[in-house]
Amino acid sequence: MKKFLFSIIFLIVCLCSYSQDFNNDLLNKLVEKNVLTQSEADSLRVTEDKKQNIQPHTTIEKVRQAFNTPYMQFGGYGMFMYKYSNVSRIKHTAEPRVVFLTLGGNITNNFKYFVMSEFVDPRLFEFWGEWSPAKEINLKFGEMKTPLSLENQLSLTAIEGIQNTRSVSALIGMNDDVIKLQSGKNSGGRDIGVLIHGSLFRTQTLDLLQYGIGMYQGTGINKGETNNTKDFAGNIMLQPIKGLRIGGGAYFGEAYYSLDKANTPEANHVRNRWIVSSDYKTERIYARAEWIKGNDGGIQKEGLHAMGSYFFIPKKLNTFAKADYFNQNKEINSEVIDYTIGVNYYFYGNCRLQLNYIYSDFSKKWDAPNSNVVLGQMQIVF
Repeated sequence: MKKFLFSIIFLIVCLCSYSQDFNNDLLNKLVEKNVLTQSEADSLRVTEDKKQNIQPHTTIEKVRQAFNTPYMQFGGYGMFMYKYSNVSRIKHTAEPRVVFLTLGGNITNNFKYFVMSEFVDPRLFEFWGEWSPAKEINLKFGEMKTPLSLENQLSLTAIEGIQNTRSVSALIGMNDDVIKLQSGKNSGGRDIGVLIHGSLFRTQTLDLLQYGIGMYQGTGINKGETNNTKDFAGNIMLQPIKGLRIGGGAYFGEAYYSLDKANTPEANHVRNRWIVSSDYKTERIYARAEWIKGNDGGIQKEGLHAMGSYFFIPKKLNTFAKADYFNQNKEINSEVIDYTIGVNYYFYGNCRLQLNYIYSDFSKKWDAPNSNVVLGQMQIVF
């Protein structure tokens, strides 16, 4: 058997070598007969060499085209994170953070769909359909991101830091929001509802106004209604010059949870938000600032963050700095300020390596020690 396999492999190698030699001999004969010029023959040899040495990224694109059509397009991303914290019991840890798979496509010219599921902590994150009769008006329905906060509209693969800003996480339906108390898990700034959005007053270079108005259950993802009211969310952004946006919005609703699990039963509590947002973007610079005010069951909360980033090499290497203030109870001034610096290196498309340092300065009312955290992350987008 071994001799037989060796003979087959040897035959294949010989045939390949013979084919290449035959092609070279044929080109040389055609040059001798003045059928081809020497430069034409050399050009054909270069073309043949390129066929024999297909670049990896070309192969990737061919695989994508084979598995994707306008009606069904697959994708996703994964993140593997390392964390060091000087105040944690386990100071060093590394783990897969998320692995998302996505499926989307266009069923008709003006109707599309999108599905996104996570596999580290398996659950459905998004499932929506969108009808777009015109750029000025789009109707989206299903499980989706709410229209509040510029940071919330960004994918985890696009935000500058490894973690979401604390004030956004606490007030826009993420891991630190009271909505987690009723859903049991981080909703990632998403909810179930209907959204009307679009762009108005188009000029040659920009859309002067972008808007989003929605009605939601207010329960987070993968959870049915818990009361007989619906929540309202609306946001408007103006773009007076290309790259600069400024605007704001509001969210009015209720959440069903216990203010103090040890002493009070679950009940409906007000969950309102007000936000002012602004950002500015060029090829190398991106800056963003947001002020958020919240009311959770009569507890007044406030957040303010500002971030600036700069690309040393466009689409390859950038650095950023961010400051984030969050007050989880203004009556007693339970405050924290997070200072973050970081660097991102994009080694292929949106695939990147990230390094962040975060210093958190807690007030006495917060009842937590100041901390130093280092985060490292590998992000693969496919």
